[in-house]
Amino acid sequence: MAGPRAASGLPWNVACDALGSYAGACTYGIAPTKRPEPPVLPELLSWEDAKAKAAETVKLMSLEQKTSLLQGSGWVDTQWWFDLPRFFYVGNTPAVPELGIPSLNMQDATDGFRTYWTDLKGTVTVWPSILAMAATWDPTAVQDFAVAVGKEFRGKGANVILGPGVQVQRMARNGRSFEYLAGDDPYLGSKLSKAYVRGVQSQGVLAVMKHWVFNSQETNRGTENSVVDPKTARELYFPPFEAAIEAGVGGAMCSYNKVDGKYACSNSYILNDVLKGELGFEGFVQSDWWAVHEASFLEGLDQEMPGRAPELFLSPMNTSRHPERVDDAVTRILAAMNKVNLPETSSCSPPNCSEWFVRNVTSSSHQALAKSLAAESIVLLKNQDGLLPITNASGIRKIAIIGSVAVGESYDPAGAGQGLGMEWFSGDYYSGGGSGHLTGDVVKTLHGLSARAALENIEVIASPSNNLTAAREAAAEADVAIVVVGATSGESVDRPNLQLENQGDDLITAVANVSSKTVVLMQVCGAVLMPWHEGVGGILALFLGGQETGSAWASVLFGDISPSGRLPIMMPESEADTIAPSEEATIVYSEGLATSYRNTSFKATFPFGHGLSYSQFIYSDAQIVECPYQFTSYLLCVKSAVMNNGTRPSRTVAQLYMEFPPEAEQPVAILKGFQKTAILQPGDSEVLIFPLTERDLSYWGPSGWTRVSSAVAHLAESAKNFGPSLQIELPTVDSSPSSTTISSAQGLGLGGLGVLPVMALGVWAL
Repeated sequence: MAGPRAASGLPWNVACDALGSYAGACTYGIAPTKRPEPPVLPELLSWEDAKAKAAETVKLMSLEQKTSLLQGSGWVDTQWWFDLPRFFYVGNTPAVPELGIPSLNMQDATDGFRTYWTDLKGTVTVWPSILAMAATWDPTAVQDFAVAVGKEFRGKGANVILGPGVQVQRMARNGRSFEYLAGDDPYLGSKLSKAYVRGVQSQGVLAVMKHWVFNSQETNRGTENSVVDPKTARELYFPPFEAAIEAGVGGAMCSYNKVDGKYACSNSYILNDVLKGELGFEGFVQSDWWAVHEASFLEGLDQEMPGRAPELFLSPMNTSRHPERVDDAVTRILAAMNKVNLPETSSCSPPNCSEWFVRNVTSSSHQALAKSLAAESIVLLKNQDGLLPITNASGIRKIAIIGSVAVGESYDPAGAGQGLGMEWFSGDYYSGGGSGHLTGDVVKTLHGLSARAALENIEVIASPSNNLTAAREAAAEADVAIVVVGATSGESVDRPNLQLENQGDDLITAVANVSSKTVVLMQVCGAVLMPWHEGVGGILALFLGGQETGSAWASVLFGDISPSGRLPIMMPESEADTIAPSEEATIVYSEGLATSYRNTSFKATFPFGHGLSYSQFIYSDAQIVECPYQFTSYLLCVKSAVMNNGTRPSRTVAQLYMEFPPEAEQPVAILKGFQKTAILQPGDSEVLIFPLTERDLSYWGPSGWTRVSSAVAHLAESAKNFGPSLQIELPTVDSSPSSTTISSAQGLGLGGLGVLPVMALGVWAL
């Protein structure tokens, strides 16, 4: 396409090379004014039909065939530990070809197909992390991501993805924060988990939600005992798992830790009563790898992984005395296979999968999608005086790119023990460490920014080290100084602190003392402290953006797209504003619901939900309405209009927080809705609908779920920035939603039901 040009001056088709996916749709030039509906995914088999088909197969199986599905295979003993032979997946069960039962070929996936061996590098896409996907606040983008990841798994012969990680973050220093889709919030996690599960399983790849449950820290993860009260469990930690179940997730992985004194994988109450009973999970439960330490088969575990604890799991006493339990477990596994049609679509059975393992399953379209997703996940935290975007029109002729993270390498742990020593859990600034780590050919930040600057005829002064003297000299020569810093983490160890690595704080301070136009780019695994935030002009965060990190930064910094990410976590002012890992044998979640933004004592440098764009938005006409036909199962809907009142095409994320009455014992108003707009041209508006279910308007009390009698609905731009508010008097259970009484909530300083004044996302200084 020729003619129109992006704000950066680039031809529109160059600036918007990923327009084919909505997640990468261009902000400038000819952009869609109405958001397209997400693609229709193929219909999967119902659980009822899947179980009926499985039951017929079970009747034909011998006991040996049945038990072969209940334990992993492939791993072999070594002198020090276990090893995985080449071209076995990290989890395997044998096929039963005479009955048409495929092998289960399971691979780790935090940001793509795990590159377990070095020669897999470059054959898969290194996608943005799961936490980066949470930062999009966009179920459609997450579904795009999951569909693409599912395709790559299928292309590699894998039919089970060991994800998504959906637990809500309790502590900011969790070494695996980058692996969890929920961030700090159960509602956000629920909406995104559904999108992920549906996307992956639409490709004939079975998803396994993890880690069930209360696996909130890596410190002593194999021995610590989590104690959580029923209200906190159901309101804060269970919802993303419930949402995955509603989406039809096939598997659930139980965690390493204990719950109420019993290992999670051996806890009948957690597995049978809650997961399979109360929450209605119809798939199978598998253990995390080497997580079985005591009797667990009768307690509800269906599959032991990786198959190294037969005496504990499948003793003859279990199998011979409890044939009904064997049949139940096998039926659950076969039903999950049937649901996503694995008998018809599976490709190979180890060890005969070498051809599939070495296939190159990435593509130019996946690379473009990876770039657009990473760019959409970037959160603009601060943009003082409209410092960004960088353009020639703003008089910028030289930029300095400073810091060793700008040229960080993609780390390859293959051959470094894969479970021994410290190396295997090391991450980098593109992909976190441990079982979910990917190695690939990455676009480094220096290279991505330099290539884009050249198109603008902007000179780049590079100082890709942490030398403070060199940094000051580079900054002094430039119109804008860009400091690239980072923090990474990995499985099995929590972070020692929330500081930036490589003396990043000192580097930023040194540059900011020289340049009044300092922009900080953070490639981080989770929350970080920012003691320097008031002294810099711009701050952006990317939660481990994968192989297209440098290209994504360039798209946002040079204005090819307007940033639209939002924080899925809180950025605390200090370590004291978080919950720290505990060395105690028993960890009581005594804070209850009061984590992250729900804790009124915690102070945030930038709150949960915060994020800026390059434009401004105005909200108006907030009201409660009867839900449109597509939301007929909902109790009521909140409606509002949002208008782009700025000068640049942009998107925003409108958020809805519900403030419940005292009997609900909620510490603050909590997230109960969000909508990411289409790309709105200046002056354009979009009407947003926030549907609310009975559950959205309920709390867990002595009698179970109880609907509140009244609530205040707050439209907001973050957990700390509320706009129009509505007082709602809810009907009795047998009343029509139309009888709901609504009035404006006064005294909020934002005009009740009126227009939310100056929601100036591009120029806010929080």
